[in-house]
Amino acid sequence: MIEVLHPGIYSSIQDAGRLGSQSIGVPISGAMDRVAMQWANSLLNNPLDSAVLEMSFKGPKLKFHEATTIVLSGADMKPRLNEKKIANNHPVAIKEKDILHLGTAYHGCRTYMAVAGGIQSPLILGSRSQCRGITPDTIISKHKLISFNKTPFLQDKGARVHIAAPLENKKDIPVFKGPEFHLLSEVAKKQLLENRFTISMDNSRMAYVLKEKINVTLPSIWTAPVLPGTVQCTTGGVLIVLMRDAQTTGGYPRILQLSDQGLNLLAQKSTNDSFYFSITPLNE
Repeated sequence: MIEVLHPGIYSSIQDAGRLGSQSIGVPISGAMDRVAMQWANSLLNNPLDSAVLEMSFKGPKLKFHEATTIVLSGADMKPRLNEKKIANNHPVAIKEKDILHLGTAYHGCRTYMAVAGGIQSPLILGSRSQCRGITPDTIISKHKLISFNKTPFLQDKGARVHIAAPLENKKDIPVFKGPEFHLLSEVAKKQLLENRFTISMDNSRMAYVLKEKINVTLPSIWTAPVLPGTVQCTTGGVLIVLMRDAQTTGGYPRILQLSDQGLNLLAQKSTNDSFYFSITPLNE
């Protein structure tokens, strides 16, 4: 068991998401940065979709009541184990009664903690991901006990890994043209693809609202399916980027769709971070 001594700002259990239930209005959810989640799991030889702890902005303080091995990946929260610094992207042996403390996030805004064997919270509709309206709890809370599989970690002898440079400062977010992109005027298309956009304070796991608007005269559309990464445009030119906990349908024109890479990159950005949309042809 892992005891939550302090939950941090926004920490939740996430996995690869809740696929196959969108027809009944259930969000996909799952880890905001799938690459960081999978990286942490892979370093422990876990299945890549194993549940992890996603920690946003400022991390929690955790007490381990059983020995295990963990890996931290994603943003750097200056982690300390029993007040000694430890590094991201390396398996760390944990002993009974060890205390892990994570601070403010740098080089991104979300950190992932994988545990050997994976976190074992209840499965709901095929996923352990916490999500408002679907699971009893949206985030972890103080004194919460988190279960995990007691799986011994056997590190591959002679294995070496290469850690890529942090991508949180990457300014180009790859996107595809959305179903209603053709409804935009040439002026609006130019603004969309040449202007820099900034994430407003109105951002969450559901959606990021952008500060800058584009000049549009778009018609209303019938409610249509949307996905994480769909970029909607309101009649007033406000851009809304749907994230992992997004609804499954929407009535605003869908002018862009983030690629998987784009969604993972944007997941590590937060308030006042800026970026450009970079269209990727579908045949690439």
